[in-house]
Amino acid sequence: MNIKNLTIDPVTVLAPLAGITNLPFRRIVKAAGCGLVCSEMISATGLVYGSVKTRAMLASIPAEKPLSVQIFGADPDIMTEAAKIVEASGADILDVNCGCAVKKILKS
Repeated sequence: MNIKNLTIDPVTVLAPLAGITNLPFRRIVKAAGCGLVCSEMISATGLVYGSVKTRAMLASIPAEKPLSVQIFGADPDIMTEAAKIVEASGADILDVNCGCAVKKILKS
């Protein structure tokens, strides 16, 4: 499967799972043969305002490639800045979460 210039092979995708799809977990899944791994949901606000814990969620290694990073937020300006941070981190795909119905996420 191709997404623009990226080849996803094999065609298996690890969904973003809050609190689960961190770097060690993604490494295990990638080593098991997953074609595309995704970060856990990352707060756009946390990225823009420099939260150390949030920024650490962007950690990746070359062996994970291709890598998708998912962000969430409510403010378009903050989402734009967060997208730039994700791009600079080397992510191959930016996944914008526009529909999570979890109360904690809806408040942000």
